[in-house]
Amino acid sequence: MALVQYYIDNIFALYPAFSETAILNALDAVYQVNGRIVSDFEYWLLYMVFAIGSTAQSRSNRDTNYAEGLAWVGRALHFADKVLIPGYVSQIQALVLLVQYSMFDPAHFDSWQLIGFACRAIVDLGFHQDPPKELQTDKNNIEMRRKLYYCVYSLDR
Repeated sequence: MALVQYYIDNIFALYPAFSETAILNALDAVYQVNGRIVSDFEYWLLYMVFAIGSTAQSRSNRDTNYAEGLAWVGRALHFADKVLIPGYVSQIQALVLLVQYSMFDPAHFDSWQLIGFACRAIVDLGFHQDPPKELQTDKNNIEMRRKLYYCVYSLDR
């Protein structure tokens, strides 16, 4: 819970690419005995939040936080082929998490290349513009599209 809280307080506050409830629901689902079935994206989300929280607290590539971050990202990568599928919102959210991690650990991932993928995914899904007025039915969906766009935009800048 400490890693999740660190992520929410320090990184999520700047880049709310998904809802805070999604993180907490994933945490509950993964660590609940005889709970509901956990989706691949929830595993990815939780493990990447753990990885980012650990690595962000690291002061050297030789300390325990860095090693824990690498272990968590290794666990998350088992789900990469299921969450990085083009054409879905979860792809962009997964890429944002990977970009955030790569900014703390540039030795393992190229953040410029990853943010380029995220930018192309934003444009492919049309998140760089609001949908026509007749298709705007859910205000929460529109707000989430905008948040996701601005998260990717600010990471690209």
